[in-house]
Amino acid sequence: MPEPTSRTRPPRVRTRALAFVTATLALLGGSIALAPAAVAATGVTVTAPATVTAGDAVAVTITADAGADLFAYDLTVGYDPALLRYTGASETYPTGGFGTVTESPGALRFAHTRLGSSPGLTGAQTLVTFSFTALTSGPATVTLTAATFLDSAGTAQALPAPVAAPVEIAPAATAPPAASPSPSPTTPAPAAGPASPSTGDGVSAEPAAAGSLAATGADVTVWIVTAAAAVALLALGVVFVIRRRTAVAP
Repeated sequence: MPEPTSRTRPPRVRTRALAFVTATLALLGGSIALAPAAVAATGVTVTAPATVTAGDAVAVTITADAGADLFAYDLTVGYDPALLRYTGASETYPTGGFGTVTESPGALRFAHTRLGSSPGLTGAQTLVTFSFTALTSGPATVTLTAATFLDSAGTAQALPAPVAAPVEIAPAATAPPAASPSPSPTTPAPAAGPASPSTGDGVSAEPAAAGSLAATGADVTVWIVTAAAAVALLALGVVFVIRRRTAVAP
C-alpha cells in the first residue's frame, strides 16, 4: 500500500512532524557552525521567470542536491511585498513527507520533514515550489535568505550564503482607445453656375455660340421672317429699276 502523502496525514501526525522539525532545528541551531557536514545539501538554486507582466503569476522553484540523507529542511524566503503577493496554498513538497508554510510581511518560511519509515531524500531534489502574483512594475527579487538541512540522525547543515533570483516586472499592457467612427463619404453637390436669363415663355435667352446650330424655334422663326422681308424688298427694288429704265428709254 503506498504511503500517504503529507496532505492526507491526520492532524496529530502533522503536529508531531512539525514539532519534530521545529524542536530539532531549535536544538541544533546554536551548534550548526560546529557540526560536521554529514548532510551534504549543495547546489542550492532559486529559479523564477526573469521577466513577467504586472498581474501575472510568478512561479518559484527551490532545488538542491540532497546528498545521501536529507530528512528535513527549513527554508526562509524574502521578497518585496509591494511588488509580489504570495499565492496561498500554492506550495508543493516532495511526496512521502509533511510540509508547512508560515507567512510574515516580506518573508515566507517553508519547513518539510520525512515521516515514519520514509527514507531521507537523495540526489537532486525539488525542495519546494510556490507562486507569487506580480502586483506592479519594478525590479523584484526572490531570495533564499537562510536554510537549514538535517539528516536522519539530526545532524544539521546551514546555507552558506543567500541565493537570489531577480524578476523584472513590466507594466501591464493598456488597451488602445477605441477609434471614433468616421463619417461616411458623401458625393459633393455640383457647384452652382450663374443663372441664365430666360424669356417670358421659359426659353433660355442665352445666345448660342458662334457657328453653333443650337437655336430655339423662336430664333429660327425670327431669322426666316427677316430673310423673307429682305428678299421681298430686293425683288421690289429690281422691279422699280426695270420700270424706270423702260420709262426713260427713247
